[in-house]
Amino acid sequence: MNKTKVKITTIQILDEAGNEDKIELLTEATKEFNGDCFIIDYDESEITQSEGNKTRLKIYKDKLIMIKMGTLSTKMEFEENKNSTNMYTTPYGSFDISFKTIIYDYSLNELGNGSVYIEYKIIFDGAEEALNKIMIDIN
Repeated sequence: MNKTKVKITTIQILDEAGNEDKIELLTEATKEFNGDCFIIDYDESEITQSEGNKTRLKIYKDKLIMIKMGTLSTKMEFEENKNSTNMYTTPYGSFDISFKTIIYDYSLNELGNGSVYIEYKIIFDGAEEALNKIMIDIN
């Protein structure tokens, strides 16, 4: 396992005018390669309003699996042109959440350095959709 710096930028498009909510997290993480994907582990912080949680990113060439563990827990899978539904658990209860991945752009080198860009829609109760973007930069 190697130590690495990870910058994660999340953007949620708030309305049709394109107003957005942007959060950036710069953190130290561990990185390892398990043969078919890079595994990035990091602790959440106060910035993400998930302090005390741990996040694992399993980054494959064609998909990313994000696993959050702690007071908030979920497993999210992002693969271009695919839908996924998962349980999202909070201290206030659990609910199903669906994702439709629009773009998955993998640009990591053989050492696991580079970036991953994901554009996806979160679908609430099968109807309401919110457009989101994630940019993950690994050094």
